[in-house]
Amino acid sequence: MNLPCKELKRIARDNLNGNYKIPMGAFLAATLIPLAVELPFSMLQKDAQPLPVTIMFYVAEFLITLLSMVLSVGILQLHLSLARKKEMTLGMVFYGFKNHPDRYIIAGLLLIIATLISCIPVITGAVLFFVLDKSPAAIAVLVILGIVSTILAVFVQMWYALALYLLLDHPQMKARESLKISRQIMKGNKGRLFYIYLSFIGLQILCLLSLGIGSLWVYPYQSQTLVIFYLDVVGEIPSNIS
Repeated sequence: MNLPCKELKRIARDNLNGNYKIPMGAFLAATLIPLAVELPFSMLQKDAQPLPVTIMFYVAEFLITLLSMVLSVGILQLHLSLARKKEMTLGMVFYGFKNHPDRYIIAGLLLIIATLISCIPVITGAVLFFVLDKSPAAIAVLVILGIVSTILAVFVQMWYALALYLLLDHPQMKARESLKISRQIMKGNKGRLFYIYLSFIGLQILCLLSLGIGSLWVYPYQSQTLVIFYLDVVGEIPSNIS
């Protein structure tokens, strides 16, 4: 249907009206669980540590990143259920752990790799700047390469934004296939998605000013809007959302 951002956000607000409690709780759980797991390792890094301890810290950080990734899948499943007028529970935050988490982890890792590849221009510029030349011209080149990498990274995020949703809706789909299909169906939709993200910047600033408390309302709102966007792209809104 290619609904405008304003309409997508209206549907999201209607869905959340009277249903904020569970999405807020799920967001809080998905935020606090990784932080609680990470806390002991962060405390180890307060002072200089032997190499084995440092290695253990970075391994733990990587595993915690995977934990956050799978928890985020549960958040998506919860919001898909809400958008489809189905039952949702707080326990859905752990959905990804019970349903082939390897698929979501592989998709997430592939997306991270693609994002890192998009950063090659600025990484190259930084290496050349610090190793070979620190002239004003080199600074200008570094800034330009930084802009190029930013643009490439945004395109990567837009292309593959729907991969996890596709994996949730198609249990037999492989991670690589979800990325491929996401890129296909995002043709002509990248601008809309980018505008959606831009439309939440003001609310995200308010979240910072509220010391993060506002995220309890803003994050579920944004998540539900993105789910509605996904349903719009795959043509599901007419038959499932009034």
